[in-house]
Amino acid sequence: MAVLLASGDCFSADITTLDGKTYKDARVTRVEADAVHITFREGVVKVPFNQLPQELRRQYGYEPAKATQVHNGIAVKLAGTVKRIARRMLAHFPQSVAKHPIPIALLVGFVLLLTVAAQTWVKRRKREKRLASRRDEYRKSDAWQQKRAVVLKRDKYHCVYCGARASRVHNKRYALRSVGSEPIDWLVSVCERCHHKLNPDFD
Repeated sequence: MAVLLASGDCFSADITTLDGKTYKDARVTRVEADAVHITFREGVVKVPFNQLPQELRRQYGYEPAKATQVHNGIAVKLAGTVKRIARRMLAHFPQSVAKHPIPIALLVGFVLLLTVAAQTWVKRRKREKRLASRRDEYRKSDAWQQKRAVVLKRDKYHCVYCGARASRVHNKRYALRSVGSEPIDWLVSVCERCHHKLNPDFD
């Protein structure tokens, strides 16, 4: 739980995220659609809203459904724009082909490629959102806490990359379908600095 001490327009607090990481004398210095930037004693980190306590989510107006809609809305608009351009081209297609066959063929190919790419991106984003949501839920479970403790003990609480004191557990790989089924060998202990290097957007 984070205790907030008001001071003008900023806040000073010890902020503890849902995965157990505590930031001393911290304050939120920037708010994005899906995350906040927290300045604390040791520097600045970007923390996703889904890792913050419920009261901080409410304070900064985070709405998971709305954030997802924003990302998906951009992709849907892009796909719609591509389709409108394609329809306009097809309306004058016979005359245009007669005058400029090669350039038109190249342009049609580009539009089709762009349409496929946009649709693929939308599907991938939706799949990533679903997996991220499942992983967030899994990290709150007792099963994850037990596995995390086993990994830290196995590595003697030292970062496998730099040897510093480890406080995090990093997934080198994720199971493609069943979240949480990753074997212990896929998990390693890491310090805060190495974790930030490995996961710059998900501190």
